[in-house]
Amino acid sequence: MDKKKVVIIGGGTIGTGVAYYVSKMGKAEVILVDRDYIGSGNTSSAASLITLARSKKSIVPLVKETITAIEEMEVLLNEPSGVMKVGSIHVAASDATEKNIRGLMKIADEFDLNYEWLLPNQIKEKLPWVDIENVRGGAFMKDDCYLESTVLANNYAKAAIKYGTEIKQYTTVEKILHTNGKITGVKTQDGIIECDMVVDAAGAWSNLLSMPMNEAIPMAPVRSIYWLTGKRPELFNANQPIAIFPDASTYCRPDGEALLFGIRDKEGVHINPKELPNNMLGFKMIDDEEHWNILMNEGDGFQKFFPEFQDMEIAHCISGISTYTPDASLTVGKSNYVEGLYIATGCSGAGVATSGGYGRIIAELIYNKPLFTEIESFSINRFGNIDPFDNDFRQQCADARSKKKEG
Repeated sequence: MDKKKVVIIGGGTIGTGVAYYVSKMGKAEVILVDRDYIGSGNTSSAASLITLARSKKSIVPLVKETITAIEEMEVLLNEPSGVMKVGSIHVAASDATEKNIRGLMKIADEFDLNYEWLLPNQIKEKLPWVDIENVRGGAFMKDDCYLESTVLANNYAKAAIKYGTEIKQYTTVEKILHTNGKITGVKTQDGIIECDMVVDAAGAWSNLLSMPMNEAIPMAPVRSIYWLTGKRPELFNANQPIAIFPDASTYCRPDGEALLFGIRDKEGVHINPKELPNNMLGFKMIDDEEHWNILMNEGDGFQKFFPEFQDMEIAHCISGISTYTPDASLTVGKSNYVEGLYIATGCSGAGVATSGGYGRIIAELIYNKPLFTEIESFSINRFGNIDPFDNDFRQQCADARSKKKEG
């Protein structure tokens, strides 16, 4: 068989993860293209949590694969990844939340994840800033971690290069080319790159490339927001666990001597992919007044756990885009219509955490190897015929983010 040539579109954590796995798993010629530089898109604004226990069990193996990849690349590159393995605490303050968290613990058992149930005073020891008056306890998931997403994307890229991948930055794919139902190449501003296979890992822009081939990816660009407090070394430090408060729809992680926290706004905001800029630099999906309104109107739940919240200095508000599906899951697999086209996008806010899993799945599909995990629940056509540009469909995707309770 002739050597396969694969073009991967998108230099975020998923695209670079795919490049790493495809280049190390087989002998294909791999080219990764990005219209900007590695990690410059929505990857650069990710909160970058890697949490293993998930109510959607099919996602867990992908997160485990990411952790494996990080460890492999530290050895391959002989440099640290900056991973902070601090664990995460899922905090329960109601009957419903405690039931859900104990359900996560059962899932953790299925996947041999390390955890323990903490009493309120034990949570207070690990997170001194938390008010435990209404806290019943929490599940401490010991292997959860966080890192800088741009570092992960660049490590994937450097590792992929070691296995032979060619990376073309500042290269815009204008069109995916196909003839008689088969991929033939991609058209860029510099000309045509001929290839046998294309992986659409373009994130929020993916449907702009796939829809001309009638491949509707069931996802939409949805606003994500998080905030950074001012430095408070007496409260926060980088070694504290990630904290997840389902009762407040809030997640937190340390950011040095500050706290990074996200409150999932009740009214999800989406955008038509056709209205997205080519470059995310300076692009905002929220203004100052609105982000303060969210803090004031929807921060009450968080304040019950963190009484100093409303008086805390807010140093930054970071708004970005996540690609959500209506079921807050993933989208990965082969195209329904074009031979040689693969889809790796629609991560529902878990792109960093699942990037290694995405990469391995796509590589196994390309090389016709047995899949290490089931992907039926991530099927591109699981919602039937959809229009990803339709306002009502995009609202379903935005609503999925608003309802999300996990990290």
